[in-house]
Amino acid sequence: MLQTLGTSKKNAELLKAVELATSEFNRLFDERDFCLKFIDFHKKVYLSCKERTNFHSNIVCDIERNVWKSKDKVKGITLKFNVTKHVSKSFKTKSMFFVELAIYPRGRIAIPIVKNRNFQRYESLLNEGWKCKTYGLTPDLQIVAYLSKEEVELPERKNILGIDFNAKRIAVTILSPQNRVLYQTYFGLHIWTRRKKIMRRRSLMQSSNNLSALRRLKHREYNFVETNIGQMVKEITDLALRFNADISIENLKRFKSKGKKFNKIVMRMPFGKFREILTSRCFDKRITLNVVDSWHTSKFCSHCGAVARSGHSSSNYALFRCKECGIEVNSDRNASRNIALKCLLERNEHVLNKSVLLQISNRGGLVNAHKVMSNEVGLNQVVVQHLNQSDGKPHNLLCG
Repeated sequence: MLQTLGTSKKNAELLKAVELATSEFNRLFDERDFCLKFIDFHKKVYLSCKERTNFHSNIVCDIERNVWKSKDKVKGITLKFNVTKHVSKSFKTKSMFFVELAIYPRGRIAIPIVKNRNFQRYESLLNEGWKCKTYGLTPDLQIVAYLSKEEVELPERKNILGIDFNAKRIAVTILSPQNRVLYQTYFGLHIWTRRKKIMRRRSLMQSSNNLSALRRLKHREYNFVETNIGQMVKEITDLALRFNADISIENLKRFKSKGKKFNKIVMRMPFGKFREILTSRCFDKRITLNVVDSWHTSKFCSHCGAVARSGHSSSNYALFRCKECGIEVNSDRNASRNIALKCLLERNEHVLNKSVLLQISNRGGLVNAHKVMSNEVGLNQVVVQHLNQSDGKPHNLLCG
């Protein structure tokens, strides 16, 4: 958000444009109900909108898209201007920075920007390779700079950091190419404990029907979870940089609802928010984030490769017991190691060794994984055979 420093005359022109766009938004909202598809809505209202507002076509189409997605009328909207020579651009003088907006095709307004901390942050991001392709004008006449950065192919790091995400905590395991565990730890147990206390407190407030206290508790809980997940992501990415490792997580899908109580237990650790922040931090710190299939990651034995039916000890759910080799390990540690191991198997940099054949189905699961993980993975090479249903032929990948 960039603070503007416009004159009263310029502010009056900008306010007039924002009010006109808002009234046009609400007018188009009433006409949306008679259209089944967006293309029909666009053909119906485009010409009338151009005649009434005389905005650039880029702005008109953006208003149409927002109207189509909106659920109700609005009191104010943000006008978006693409950075082109016809719609918007920025320029500098010796002492000032300006954003020029084409409010009308022949009417351009150069808006001076205050050089505060937001502006300094904006300039530092531009120097780091970010690009501003769109400027927005808010109802309170401030400028929003929409920044983006193109993804580049990053060099592959030596080790893999696997993350197992569940309702109570996050388990992390760092594996070397030789399948040797370099580091293991846990994160997030305090979030689960704190949210459990909040749930008890919420139930008491609901019984007394204290709505204002419930709203305050909801905001505090949201801020607590988001802040602590951001802190966990920072520690995880710092670990990845410390051990020169790429990060690997599961491709978890939306679970089937099994009741309100079950949903609250599962969602005490929000995976969507964690993945969103992790993706952003990995992009900023130039760390590759690999997403592997979640098939049987908790049922594989990370020691011998055997697949168990349940994988858990009958007396303790948190303990993984392998019936083949007899090893007993923590279930979360076993799963995080398997996630890192799956990513390690997908790498295709190593030399082919025809003595070992490992098959992976089209869902990403290991078909004949029994007793190959600890002995053959690492210094020896493995052939990964991926069966593709599209052509019916196996595709070999080299990995270590």
